[in-house]
Amino acid sequence: MWLRALDLGVLFLWLSIDSYVLRCRGSRAAHRRDRLSYLGIMVATLLGIGVSTSFGFAGAGSFGGLTVPAQFAGLGLLVAGIVFRSVAILQLGALHTPVVAIEAGHRVVDTGLYRHVRHPSYLGACVGFLGFGLGLGSWLSAASMVGFVLVGYLYRMHVEEEALLEALGEEYAAYRRRTYRLIPGIY
Repeated sequence: MWLRALDLGVLFLWLSIDSYVLRCRGSRAAHRRDRLSYLGIMVATLLGIGVSTSFGFAGAGSFGGLTVPAQFAGLGLLVAGIVFRSVAILQLGALHTPVVAIEAGHRVVDTGLYRHVRHPSYLGACVGFLGFGLGLGSWLSAASMVGFVLVGYLYRMHVEEEALLEALGEEYAAYRRRTYRLIPGIY
């Protein structure tokens, strides 16, 4: 039981800090192109947390005798996802905003994690949420959490890439051709 409480505590600490950092970002002068994708991610995340927590505390989809090791692995993935996302946000700098927006002087960032994947902060978030679900000790929690947030992030990636392609043209098109969207070597 204490591992589930720790899992929830780490999740809410992460989401609180992430939310604060995102609120401090973005310019009012930026041309917003969000098409409700930020709201979609928020709703998907809240639904995912609600459903996955319900499964976890009900014991549905338990790993049986491997529940505690799965929870420790989940906590490790949660922390790894948070670190990965944080590094991606730092590497993108001021261009990382809560909503899809084109800033004055916007450019393609193709160094660091962005050399391999176009959306490493979303990849980090998905890994973190997978870890959260596993940390609840349930494969149903992990599957539902990732399923919900993936829907939100896939829509966000579509909206973001459309806006960047329109704003940055061939520079972004070339970047798309040489990188993967979310998972290096796969997608």
